[in-house]
Amino acid sequence: MSFVTPLCHVRDISPTRGEIGGSLPRVFPKPKNLVSAASFFVCTEQVPRVNDLPPCGGDVPTGTEGGILPHTPVPPKVRTNARRMRKVMTDAELRLWNELRAHRLMGLGFRRQLPIAGYIVDFACASEKLIVEVDGSQHSNDRDQIYDQIRTRRLEADGWTVLRFWNDDILKDVDNVCMHILIVAGKDKA
Repeated sequence: MSFVTPLCHVRDISPTRGEIGGSLPRVFPKPKNLVSAASFFVCTEQVPRVNDLPPCGGDVPTGTEGGILPHTPVPPKVRTNARRMRKVMTDAELRLWNELRAHRLMGLGFRRQLPIAGYIVDFACASEKLIVEVDGSQHSNDRDQIYDQIRTRRLEADGWTVLRFWNDDILKDVDNVCMHILIVAGKDKA
């Protein structure tokens, strides 16, 4: 029985250092004839630096068919945050998700709260490389708008199209929001 954790799930991101990696503990079992709580020992292993690692998130490489997101390493804090965000959705996110889930919108397959390129996007359709963001009033201040622009540029650099809708637009007129998504995805004439 092994207690080895894959490195892709234990990397640490430090925005202050601007790098990923360092020494991380790995747990290995001692020989089988010893069975007790003290029968495990810890050693350290050097983790490669950021330039040696693939980008974190669900980037779809060119040539990926069918919109399948290949598994790419996602830091555990980001993965945990994405799971938490899936459980606690805003009213607008829930209303839009009820329109998008289970291929209800003209067969487009969306996933929610998905880590892509180090960010957690609200909704993503991998087959169309389309991201839908639902923005509340907290996105109206200058600092958050600049952050959103940087984030959008990063996602667009990976080939994603990013659509942003205000909560009020979704809550008051979800049909037009869905129509806009279909037009951008090129499915409005099907």
